[in-house]
Amino acid sequence: MTTDSDLGATFDKEAILYDKARPSYPEKLLESLVEQTHLDRTSKLLEIGPGTGQATLSLARRGYEITAIELGSNLAEVLQHKLKKYQDIKIIVGAFEEINLLPESFDLIYSATAFHWIRPEARYKKTHQLLKPNGYLAVIHTNHVSDERGDSFFYASQPIYDKFFPENKSSKFRLPHQEGIKPEDIDEKLFKVSFFKLFPLAISYSANEYSQLLNTFSPNLALPPGKREEFLGQITKLINKQYNGTVDKVYAMSLTIAKRLNT
Repeated sequence: MTTDSDLGATFDKEAILYDKARPSYPEKLLESLVEQTHLDRTSKLLEIGPGTGQATLSLARRGYEITAIELGSNLAEVLQHKLKKYQDIKIIVGAFEEINLLPESFDLIYSATAFHWIRPEARYKKTHQLLKPNGYLAVIHTNHVSDERGDSFFYASQPIYDKFFPENKSSKFRLPHQEGIKPEDIDEKLFKVSFFKLFPLAISYSANEYSQLLNTFSPNLALPPGKREEFLGQITKLINKQYNGTVDKVYAMSLTIAKRLNT
């Protein structure tokens, strides 16, 4: 049986592809993060699960002191290379739940499409302990949303997903609409939500590019190699045959910011 922790570790298998295929976060989102958390050049940041730096790089360019905790050693190696010219970046390889850091030492703790991998018992309790009084927690999430035009490719691809992921066949998942995306469910005993906003993003992928993107998603990486190759091949064939080799992917990147309560 594949557990959440197993799935959370799968990204490290394809670190270089992950860096190539995963979209970066909109600059307007990161500008809002900086503005809403009142960061200045003396602020100390902690990032949970930076991957290969899809959010980290933009903040590093702004000159902040950042400690980044990454579970995957291969992902961390790519990140280290990408950020090698920035002197105030410290990368720690390991699980956030197990890394010892000084209490009340960070002005901002943020996590971009990784916070859900943290074990629930540590997710808010430990971040609260590590934040300075009146510090902020920011959770960025990549939401896959409806294209508002009928989601033709989504429905056309479902028989392929049903074939390779039969355990999900009865779930009847539907792409949400943007107005249905809500703020992160923050622990209200420890934090108070102060800001929430969506940042739409649409990307056009070739069949090969979309296949590469799918090859960075944890459920797909958990497939046996032969089955994964067959799955990606059928998706690629569908895009080439029915969509002239190109498919549009619509995202709504969400930013939830919560202020630490001084309990």
